[in-house]
Amino acid sequence: MKNLFVLFTAIFVINSTLLSDSTKSIKLKTNTTIWQDFTKDLGILATDWGAYLTTPLRMNGKDVFMVSSLFIGTIISSAADLEIRNKVSRRGYNTYNGDFWDVPTFYGYVQYPSILGGAMYGVGLFSRNKWIRTTGRQLIQALIYGGTITIGMRYLTGRKRPFTSEKNQYEFKAFESNGDLASFPSGHMVVAMTTSTILAERIDTWWARAILYPFAFLTGYARLYNDKHWISDIIFGAALGYGSAKFVLNQEEKREKEKLKSGLKSGKKKGGGFSIIPTGNGINISYKF
Repeated sequence: MKNLFVLFTAIFVINSTLLSDSTKSIKLKTNTTIWQDFTKDLGILATDWGAYLTTPLRMNGKDVFMVSSLFIGTIISSAADLEIRNKVSRRGYNTYNGDFWDVPTFYGYVQYPSILGGAMYGVGLFSRNKWIRTTGRQLIQALIYGGTITIGMRYLTGRKRPFTSEKNQYEFKAFESNGDLASFPSGHMVVAMTTSTILAERIDTWWARAILYPFAFLTGYARLYNDKHWISDIIFGAALGYGSAKFVLNQEEKREKEKLKSGLKSGKKKGGGFSIIPTGNGINISYKF
């Protein structure tokens, strides 16, 4: 498993480097220092985190509809929890079982994408490559934000995992910090979908999306297969991971647009006028419109 993690990290760091050099047109040299970039990124992480947690206060009608649909859809899907478990789950298996499903399970553990994000951020920061640094920072951000909600909801709901609740998917014991009562939402699915969304959208190619999004859903299937989650846990976890990642990506896009807008404003001509420039043969008089 250690070797798998090393390979996983190397592939994405190298791939990110190649993509940033060949297709993103990012300047390797910047006018800021390493310390300035680091403190700026810390500020972004904190500011976006506050914006993320207060999102419900700024939701419009469309947002309310989408969030309500997610909760209603999760509740409806829970009616199929037992049936899907009986068809998919293999009982009595551990998290890791020495088979193929260990790979997508590994992908959903938060520490590994976190290390990946930290490695990318460090490489980008010290090589002065903005694309790699920003991608690493966004991955860390999205994992933290989605993780905040995941931990809170698990504590508030205390839903029993399938292997502890044989015939009833609606067993809850709120306000208890017990791993067997941490079924909703699926943390593995949150992490896998967060990671896939950030990487796929940053790489921004059809093949990245075709590989990374399905792989995230393999993580969800692995959790069902190993009897660790209900299907409704997986559905909500996927939506939470995707939403957290898209929030981070959208925040960055807004900053880039504001920066571009500010640059255009500062670069505007302030009006025409005459200019008089001395030359070797006399003077040059011109008018700028």
